Amino acid sequence: MRSIAVVTDNSRTRLAEALRRNLEEVLADQAQIHHYPLDTLPPGDPIDDDLVLVMLGAKIPLLQGHVANPRRVLVVRRTLREQDVYRIFAIPPGTRVLVVNDHPETTLETVALLQQLKIDHLQFVPFQEGLDCADIRIAITPGERDKVPATIPTVIDVGHRCIDISTFIEIINRLGIADPAVDRRLVRYSESIVTLDAGVNHQYKELYLKNAELDTVINLSHEGILLVNTEGRIALHNHALAGMLDLQGDLTGSPVAVLGPHIQEVLTRKNGQEWIVEHKGRSLVVTRQAIRHFGEPAGSFFNFQEVTYIRQLEQNLSRKLREKGHTARYRFADVLTRSPRMLQCVDLAKRIAGSDFTVLITGESGTGKELLAQSIHQASSRSRQAFVAVNCAAVPENLLESELFGYEGGAFTGALREGKTGLFEQANHGTVFLDEIADMPPLLQAKLLRVLQERQVVRVGSQKVVDVNIRVIAATNQDLREWIRRGRFREDLYYRINTLPLVVPPLRQRPEDIFLLLEHILAEQKRTGLTFTPEAREALMRYPWPGNIRELNNVASYLSFMTEQVVTLEALPYYLLGEPPTFEREEALLAHCGLARARDVLAALEAQEHGAGRKHLLETLARQGRALTEGEVRGCLRLLNQAALVRSKVGRRGSELTPRGSSFLDGLKNRSIK
Repeated sequence: MRSIAVVTDNSRTRLAEALRRNLEEVLADQAQIHHYPLDTLPPGDPIDDDLVLVMLGAKIPLLQGHVANPRRVLVVRRTLREQDVYRIFAIPPGTRVLVVNDHPETTLETVALLQQLKIDHLQFVPFQEGLDCADIRIAITPGERDKVPATIPTVIDVGHRCIDISTFIEIINRLGIADPAVDRRLVRYSESIVTLDAGVNHQYKELYLKNAELDTVINLSHEGILLVNTEGRIALHNHALAGMLDLQGDLTGSPVAVLGPHIQEVLTRKNGQEWIVEHKGRSLVVTRQAIRHFGEPAGSFFNFQEVTYIRQLEQNLSRKLREKGHTARYRFADVLTRSPRMLQCVDLAKRIAGSDFTVLITGESGTGKELLAQSIHQASSRSRQAFVAVNCAAVPENLLESELFGYEGGAFTGALREGKTGLFEQANHGTVFLDEIADMPPLLQAKLLRVLQERQVVRVGSQKVVDVNIRVIAATNQDLREWIRRGRFREDLYYRINTLPLVVPPLRQRPEDIFLLLEHILAEQKRTGLTFTPEAREALMRYPWPGNIRELNNVASYLSFMTEQVVTLEALPYYLLGEPPTFEREEALLAHCGLARARDVLAALEAQEHGAGRKHLLETLARQGRALTEGEVRGCLRLLNQAALVRSKVGRRGSELTPRGSSFLDGLKNRSIK
């Protein structure tokens, strides 16, 4: 009988055993196979087999003295099994992949093999001792998993490389084997490997990737998916279904009876397309869709959803409808105060949060009414739902109704064809904050009263009544009783919204909070360590703060820009002292761009109603006969910002004049400046 010698580097039997099984897969009993490890082969010990197989051409010189006739030596060309290769194509293109084998030389050979097989969408990194693999997450190895660094989380083991079809043909020819059975086995074997000459079957590759993508998408779904063929057997199911029904393993091909009697009874019903079934303490909504191929029945598709998941979807939809910043960001923990009056107000607000009644928050402008409204919402049972804030004074009267109540498609000129959901509907199960409610038009006051009484809304242009479950928190800085006396606010609406009144004290009534808030705002602006002289402290405590915390925030911004370390009486804004302003420091700073140029830019900003960007400023300056370049305007704005005469923002609003900037400009107008 013919014999074949397999020569490997060492006496490890794993590779030798894999090659022996590989040879027997095709040759069967046509040849005896012997293993010769080079590390234990005695010098001069002959290898008399008919054919000697080595893995690398570099090993042939090592066989001198062992093989009398070098022509009996054959270098084995190896490839990979087809089923193992296609997994590699699922790795995203451009990924760095570590390649690991038992020896640096065989590692490079494996890299070359992968490239030869047209796997060219990855960055292969050959492994060697000491290599930094911190940024690599995937490794490929041909049967040497134990040599892969432990830090690599994903390992694709393609198994020991198998003998290529070209090498088998060479072996059969050299040994003179002529057996039809060997030929048949060789044909079957060729269908299971990626031949080095033909490469990867691209049709199989694309099919594998599509199946892998489909399997991933199906198993990412939170809904249970079940496909049943015409014989009543399971053709496909996903992980979500297995979790819902407490299934174990792959049930493909099993009868639907394995899903349990309650589920089987529903799946085999002839009538209906949707049912609710109880299964092991879970309420499931099951829908069915018939499948047809070429017009003939081919099975049924079933979709399973847990009722609790459907409720979660409704809640998620409510949250996702919160557009344009309609979110609650503040909690009671964000309310900074040491004032007994304010602490009493916060304590009352916390108790109000535990109820579901309508709230009316009153207080001067800038006292923090919306902060308390958001905190009440966050501490209520509706905290996981929408918080929709509407400024009734900021939205034009002709748009406020459609914003609040929504409208049907084509309800008026310019309306969206599909209609629009109103803010009351968007806030369903959540909270609506109506700021500056005193400015709500009388017509909408009547409609709001219906919402509060009936918890129902009707869209503009519709007759359909929509039920809503909302809590309303209203706020105003006006005396609503006086507005009722003047006929500008409905008395019945006042009593409806004033169920739980909350009065926010102004800053002048909580002097304990002035420096607490001032230091907090300065810290947010990265200005810590400022010290105040006793005179400056006394002036800040004596000032009545008509703009409340909003005005205090402006003062903090001013001090942050204009003060180095010690805040003196002279460093405070002039209006806090009741004295006319002086602008010596501002004029010194603006000398870098020229007072005339600064005056022109400030005058151009004064002409804008809501601020302007540089492009708009340049157009205004040109109309006023001032020829400035964009670079000159940019430099001037930078200095004006530093002087707190201008406030610049990102976006269309651009830059706008501050109150101090207006005073500074008035002074420049009365002077002759060139």
